[in-house]
Amino acid sequence: MAENPVKIIHRATWIGSIVNVSLAVLKITVGKITGSQALVADGVHSFSDLITDTAILIGSRYWTAPADEGHPYGHGRFETFTNIFIGILLLVVGIGIGWDSLSALGHEANATPGMLAFWAAIASIVVKELLYRWTVIQAKKINSRSLHANAWHHRTDALSSLPVAVAVVANYVFPDLHYLDQVAALIVTAMILKAAFEILWPAILELTEAQGDDGIEAKIQGYASEVPQIKEVHAIRSRRTGSTILLDFHMLVHPDMRVEDAHTVSEKFKSHILSQIDELVDVIIHIEPYTCAERVINPCCEDKSCD
Repeated sequence: MAENPVKIIHRATWIGSIVNVSLAVLKITVGKITGSQALVADGVHSFSDLITDTAILIGSRYWTAPADEGHPYGHGRFETFTNIFIGILLLVVGIGIGWDSLSALGHEANATPGMLAFWAAIASIVVKELLYRWTVIQAKKINSRSLHANAWHHRTDALSSLPVAVAVVANYVFPDLHYLDQVAALIVTAMILKAAFEILWPAILELTEAQGDDGIEAKIQGYASEVPQIKEVHAIRSRRTGSTILLDFHMLVHPDMRVEDAHTVSEKFKSHILSQIDELVDVIIHIEPYTCAERVINPCCEDKSCD
């Protein structure tokens, strides 16, 4: 029996939260002791993960709920709004860190950070990369976009520690380059802002009713070509709601086919595509006769019949 998706989300998020707290305290403490502004910024980034963890813990209780009378298409948009919250939070954190780093560039340089900052950054890279890989596995089990977004938040945290480690070593090798730590903090900022965009943009497209899957039309056409009774499919439309996709299209059958037979063909075809496309949760098929008035892909020629 498959494990409850909510349990998977909560387990992955709680484990991530414990790791985030531990690393955030470590990096901020070591950053203050060694004078590494970049490591402190990286620690603040780790603390921001806690807010996204909380959002996922709360939001998952809603977006995993089944469709009801008030939400006949399900509650997937709660996951969309959770992703938007995560993206906006990352954006704000990134802008704040970037502003502090730019301000520091115009002042007297800090002392060279101690090598303890290097080892703290290395520990963060290793732990957060492992956490990213494990969280992605959990996200794929239940096809959760929010959990996947949070996994990328972990990887961003790992990547953001890399310039910190490089800056500490470079400051020892080239002590005259006083502002390498601030430059590293700016690189961290760029990584955070990139992650924010990659989380926000798909959520924005979803809210604006963009096509749910760019490749779904070709898939449906391919599946339809394997069914002799289906003469044509067109007007294929999809939209995403959280981690799921809703689909509708027109299916053309021979004009002489009985309504009952056409319905049977459409139900079998619906079951087939639902089994083939994991994210797909509902399909609406509009049955039409294969006549000149309805044909789109293969329109009738003036001197030919519709057969």
